[in-house]
Amino acid sequence: MTTVLASSESLTATDRCDRCGAQAYVRVVLSKSDLLFCAHHGRQHELKLREVAREFHDETARLSATGADKSDDEG
Repeated sequence: MTTVLASSESLTATDRCDRCGAQAYVRVVLSKSDLLFCAHHGRQHELKLREVAREFHDETARLSATGADKSDDEG
């Protein structure tokens, strides 16, 4: 179950991908709920998600900004 977050809130390490459970870097705001995705699944489904989303909140730039190993965070 995904917790609905205010769109201005940044994603944290406790936010997990609804698809695989990895750390979430993408939040898709729908009319009644939010979906969270890791960078991998956010990219994989981005085109379809943008078609139905009220908001597409992408924080994947944080991965390169911190020098994080993408294979650990993407799932």
